Amino acid sequence: MALQVTNPPMSLPDFLAMRDFIYARTGIYFAEAKQYFLENRLARRLVGVNIKTYQGYLELLQGPMGKEELKQLFIEITTNETSFWRNPPQIEAFQRIVLPEAIALAKAKGSSKLRIWSAACSSGEEPYTLAMICAEAKDTLLKGMLVEIIATDISEKVLAQAKEGIYGSYTLRNLTGPQLKQHFNLLSQDCYEVKPELKQLVSLKLVNLVEYSAYKALGSFEVIFCRNVLIYFDEAVKIKVLRGFHEQLQPKGFLLVGHSESIHSFNIGFELMHFTKAMGYRKRD
Repeated sequence: MALQVTNPPMSLPDFLAMRDFIYARTGIYFAEAKQYFLENRLARRLVGVNIKTYQGYLELLQGPMGKEELKQLFIEITTNETSFWRNPPQIEAFQRIVLPEAIALAKAKGSSKLRIWSAACSSGEEPYTLAMICAEAKDTLLKGMLVEIIATDISEKVLAQAKEGIYGSYTLRNLTGPQLKQHFNLLSQDCYEVKPELKQLVSLKLVNLVEYSAYKALGSFEVIFCRNVLIYFDEAVKIKVLRGFHEQLQPKGFLLVGHSESIHSFNIGFELMHFTKAMGYRKRD
């Protein structure tokens, strides 16, 4: 019986070199306490590409074949835990407060289109949640208005999942029976597909949030969602990302971040808004 071959442990120099490479490409920063996490995630890729050392893997990433392997690296180092109606108090604040005010902003500038950006949208649960809310308001608040939800992520894999729009009951656990019936087709006992009319509201795009020049190509928005992403960035990248969001928001537009993420200390043109059991930010004039 052959013995299983294991990769050597990641040395500190290997970790620092890989950490710096990932930071430059993604803005995600791994502190030294995260060395074991990174080693564990990358060990799978070393096996996948049949490379024995972390230095060799880094050389692959930096070489002519690196662009394709970089896609796999993104999959390994990003966390895609999400669900529909995640953090219900914040989603309900969007539904009750942010959405009506965002519609008023769009109408005030003479536009018949409401634009929302779901940044780092993962496998689509967030943008489709927003699309559900907008679809339910199409004959009331949004009567006579078009809705465009731009959903972006760094990972082609999760964007492909979002495009497919098929989900199991666990990620749908926060939805009611009527919501499931209205917005999904039942494919099997534990398999639901987003209905075509909901998919039409969402445009999926591959965007790396540290490629700041890509923001302008997306256009301007009344609302930007970027939840549970800023925690992976250091202060320098956070400031650049937030400045980019600020530039792409319409005056008095809304930015909604994760419930554990505060941007108040950066003081770069947003004011804090308190909702019931939730918070958000609004672009200052």
